[in-house]
Amino acid sequence: MLPCENVTAFVLGTGPDLPADRLGRLEGYFTLGVNGLWRHGCTPTVSLWIDGGVYRQCPSHFDRTLCVCDRSVRTRPEQIGLEMKAGPLPRHLNPNRLYHLPNTGVVAALWAVSLGCCPVVLLGMGCLNDGRAPAQLGAMRAALDAAVAMDYRPRGACWPALWPWSGDPKEFDDNLRNYHVRPADTPALLQDLREFFA
Repeated sequence: MLPCENVTAFVLGTGPDLPADRLGRLEGYFTLGVNGLWRHGCTPTVSLWIDGGVYRQCPSHFDRTLCVCDRSVRTRPEQIGLEMKAGPLPRHLNPNRLYHLPNTGVVAALWAVSLGCCPVVLLGMGCLNDGRAPAQLGAMRAALDAAVAMDYRPRGACWPALWPWSGDPKEFDDNLRNYHVRPADTPALLQDLREFFA
């Protein structure tokens, strides 16, 4: 059994479409934050990064979360370091791997799906123009589109696992109220994850 079967996950990217003023409403939900999410004052359940140097940006933030990263950039023994896999997206995801893509939010979302999370709500990774080079922005959009197009879904599910939400505050409020998203027992979930990767 996977440690997060049927758990709602919110993957929080750092793009300009992140509804930063609404993140407090996700208290009690399973959240995965990527890279510099700490700049928005949010402490997610899990922090995930694939690039070296991210942990050193704000150790006091990361030490309050379960940290998951590319094995090659792991800096502390309590961090979960996973193998990084390059190449096309597989049909079936492995929770012991991170899939190397130019969009860390999508990397985190696929890891959540591999753990059994459903739905996986994507916030702050709509790839709006935030001053990045056009080629980088295009690659990030392509990674998001490719992951959504794979139509990952748990066995027997009627809907896809990945749910991209816009950063519009009203839409966020409506979706949180009307969609099938569930709070999680995050302390128990963290214990399950630590045991799964021990």
